[in-house]
Amino acid sequence: MGIICVLIGLAFFLYGLPACLGREGGLILTLFGRIDQEQQAQLNHSFQQTQTRWTIVRYLEKHDEALERLCVWMGIERKKTEETLRRLHSKVCLPEVVVVRAVCMVLIAAALLYLIASIYMGQSLGMVNSLPLVAALILYMLPTWLLEWADQRIKGEIREQVPIFFSIVQALVEAGMPIQSAVKETARRFDTRLGRELARLEIEEKRLGTWRHALKELAFRWEVDALTTIALEMNEAISKGVSISSMLAVQVEEQVRQMEDEASTRMNRLNIRLLPFVIILMGVPLLFLVMGPALIGIGDRL
Repeated sequence: MGIICVLIGLAFFLYGLPACLGREGGLILTLFGRIDQEQQAQLNHSFQQTQTRWTIVRYLEKHDEALERLCVWMGIERKKTEETLRRLHSKVCLPEVVVVRAVCMVLIAAALLYLIASIYMGQSLGMVNSLPLVAALILYMLPTWLLEWADQRIKGEIREQVPIFFSIVQALVEAGMPIQSAVKETARRFDTRLGRELARLEIEEKRLGTWRHALKELAFRWEVDALTTIALEMNEAISKGVSISSMLAVQVEEQVRQMEDEASTRMNRLNIRLLPFVIILMGVPLLFLVMGPALIGIGDRL
């Protein structure tokens, strides 16, 4: 009960601390300050800028040094996590991940205190006593595991969709359509993760200046070998003025062959893993079928 009270008090303290530290000039008393405040509120409402309800998250978003320090303390790779969240287009931000991990760290400390108190009171170290600590550790690692799982899953989807997508692009290019128009048209009709990512190239083109740079930046951001290879080959073909359709045909054929090799490798591994079950489920009944009559005859003779 005492530990729960301490945790509740600490939660209230963390909730109110940023508001106390973030005061820079008191209330806005001037007329122009009031006008700026109203304009900002209207802009936020017009563009639907959903602001997080956590005070500590808003504090970390405004104070980069505190966020960097907490990332180091919580064992979070800031650059990698930010890139993963950006790739996934997630509504979750880095300060929220840091806050969740900090809360889980507090739970781990509370579970350790509970375990130490149980041992000090003479209770044996069993599964029931250590269960809160195990649950807190799982909760501590869960945000990172979920991000990595989602990132790897989407990368696998993109890797499988690359040959299909660019085979359609190849057919459109051979029909006389420019490569940029072919990619845009295929992305508009190819309603998959890769299609949606390539459909955003128009926005990235305005930011980076050229469509080729936007495609290359997209490939490097996702770190998928098949997509990166095709993007680099397309950039080189466009810069040199050579045929793109033949290059796409070679790359698509190579990617399909690589996917077939990976599928055969997975099937071989699956066969090896299933071999013990085959031996148990088929070998043991066959052994009784063969040895059964002999054992029955030996029993009759005895």
